[in-house]
Amino acid sequence: MLNWFYGTNIYTQVMFCLGMAVVTGDFLASVFTIVYQKSIYKSRRKRCDETYAPKCSIVVPCKGIPKNFGNNLRGFLALDYPDFEVIYVTESGSDAAVPEIKKILSEDNRAKFTVAGLATECAQKNHNMLAALREASDRSEVFVFADSDIKPAPYWLKEIVLPLQDKKVTVTTGFRWLLSSTGSIGELCHSYVNIFIYTCFCTACYFGGVGLWGGTMAIRRKDFEELGVAKKWSRAAVDDMSLSAIVLKNRRKAVVVPTCLTVTDDLLPTVGATVSWFERQIMYFKSYQTILWVIPTLPIVLTAVALLCLLPFAAAGHFLTDYSFWDLGGGVSIVFILGHTLTAFLYPAIGKMPYYGRFLLLQPFLRFTQVVSYFRTWCTRTITWAGIKYRLAFNGDVKSLRR
Repeated sequence: MLNWFYGTNIYTQVMFCLGMAVVTGDFLASVFTIVYQKSIYKSRRKRCDETYAPKCSIVVPCKGIPKNFGNNLRGFLALDYPDFEVIYVTESGSDAAVPEIKKILSEDNRAKFTVAGLATECAQKNHNMLAALREASDRSEVFVFADSDIKPAPYWLKEIVLPLQDKKVTVTTGFRWLLSSTGSIGELCHSYVNIFIYTCFCTACYFGGVGLWGGTMAIRRKDFEELGVAKKWSRAAVDDMSLSAIVLKNRRKAVVVPTCLTVTDDLLPTVGATVSWFERQIMYFKSYQTILWVIPTLPIVLTAVALLCLLPFAAAGHFLTDYSFWDLGGGVSIVFILGHTLTAFLYPAIGKMPYYGRFLLLQPFLRFTQVVSYFRTWCTRTITWAGIKYRLAFNGDVKSLRR
């Protein structure tokens, strides 16, 4: 009976063991994320001093007009927090975002706006944020960075800042939770990749590593300056992964703040767009965590692609040869796919999941898109972000850029 699942030869049995290791890792990361959200972080949160509220400068780089743009920007000025300012920044004064930003400037004197100009040696987003920081109040003790495609909850700023009262914590990060509004394959693919990254971040942060999301990050001004973040950003291809590398190098600590898991329905509409987006994330991983990009990531991805392809191979081989479906490893592939589907059964405990039935049915395909994104990073050192092509050095710095 057991031979049906792991085959009758050493090759299928080895694949079974590798596949189970991959599935178990994903499953445990998801379980840990649930425990972290519902228990571990809540315990940490209870120990925080609620009166801790240093003055903050919130930097919001803008480009174009994402979904719900005006409401998103106004959300940063509707925060339940005693003392903060919001600095909106664009690369040029002719950006489509500027008219809406100027409306907001007339509505609230806590809002500032600056034009960064065009980047020449780093990611445009990094260049924009560094320009915004030059406008920050001298009284600001904490720098907060956020994307313009999210609308923060009123408690967002308080929650992202609270863990920084612990001097052992250098940087805090939130994340986003994507709600599909159409149930399209493209949106569900984006949602799946997003959940995968979030569970990895929660696990890595807690067990000694670090994972940061540039859409919500906070760091004390003192640490920002001591660690030389501005100097690194002035050459780096990305904000969050380069800051992660700095934190790791200096043996500092990062904390994921589940209460800053921001819900949005602004998803990528197509599978191709998601594959390209995830490829860019893996390119950053390749540049700043090269060893981990190869080991253990490469064996994991090779195992996944082998087991996903094994199912049609075993089915075809059963009809074309004298070997049975089980002899050819069909059962091993089924166990692998069912294992990932079982992991997906945990996701509603992390956040709301519209079109969940369709999401479960698409699991093998959604996993395969991750494989495609990863292998594409072996063929290039160039990324395209917001219409700009960046060629990266091996340390993640920008060698050149082309608009």
